[in-house]
Amino acid sequence: KSRLLQESAIRALVQNVNACDEVWVVSRGAGENLRSLGYEGAYTVMENGVDVPRGRVSAAAVAAATAGYDLPDGVPLFLFVGRLMWYKGLREQGQAFRMVFIGAGGDEKEVRAEVETLRLSDRCFFTGSIADRETLRAWYSRADLFLFPSTFDTNGLVVREAAASGCPSVLIAGSC
Repeated sequence: KSRLLQESAIRALVQNVNACDEVWVVSRGAGENLRSLGYEGAYTVMENGVDVPRGRVSAAAVAAATAGYDLPDGVPLFLFVGRLMWYKGLREQGQAFRMVFIGAGGDEKEVRAEVETLRLSDRCFFTGSIADRETLRAWYSRADLFLFPSTFDTNGLVVREAAASGCPSVLIAGSC
């Protein structure tokens, strides 16, 4: 019964999209996902922009944003910004590092529990959501590498924010 409801909802979605004069998607991958649901019309890729100014923030701003966390110089800092959901591919491989998770989500308790199980709570920090754009820029500026392990997102704004802040990113091959 739930499968029939899901199929009905998908048909309704495709009918609504077919009724549009124009269809814009955030990436080619998002357009192909729409096609996989049965949409046959044309679409225009209109990539997202970000409101993060280009460039790194000052050392003072970085120090203020990251105060209270054990982030020694010379130890790589990896950063994840987004909803903490297992479908995004969050897994740790046991390397020496510092990892900061910025965000919240339905799987946050499980992610935290996994960090505890792996005995990594001395290296992994959870800040919760950060709405202040300058504080977020400071974290991007402090990070050595931004990790985006999602195969689900169609066009992660956080990757663009990291790039605007001068932070290199690692994405999964084949992701949107």
